[in-house]
Amino acid sequence: MVKQYKIDEVADLARRLQERKNIILTNYSGIKVKSLSELRRKIREKGGEYKVVKNNLFKRAMSEVGAVSIDQHLKGPIGVVFIKDDVGEIAKVLRDFSKEQEKFAFSMGLLDDVVYSADQVKQIADLPSREVLLSQVMSLVNGPGTKIAVGINQIMASLARGIDAVAGKNAL
Repeated sequence: MVKQYKIDEVADLARRLQERKNIILTNYSGIKVKSLSELRRKIREKGGEYKVVKNNLFKRAMSEVGAVSIDQHLKGPIGVVFIKDDVGEIAKVLRDFSKEQEKFAFSMGLLDDVVYSADQVKQIADLPSREVLLSQVMSLVNGPGTKIAVGINQIMASLARGIDAVAGKNAL
């Protein structure tokens, strides 16, 4: 007989998976509760959610929502980071935490129904933030326009100096 708390847990995990399609699996073995609580707080600040899950219950929840099968990654104690929007920022938090806690490690990521290895998730963490990328793109877009404006301004200034010089000669 399946116990009610397991049914409730699978339903809760399925709800979280539907709300937040992107996940990162981590291995938290050997990490103290206080450190994990601090990690949860940092992830919550970035709009994510960290939850320690039982492998079998998580497999059931994944199959309920029709997600890609990641059964081969569900071994040992796992923590799941549920991410709604900014994957890069949360991956940075996890990367920084893994530098502080040597036993903490990425297992894999499932982002937009594409499975990423632990190394690929680390590469995502190393990317610049969204704001930095947007500012870089804007500077590239703005660069040519600024140069054109400066060039036109210099042409107009040269023309004005030329007219002033001709007017000065005629006045004499």
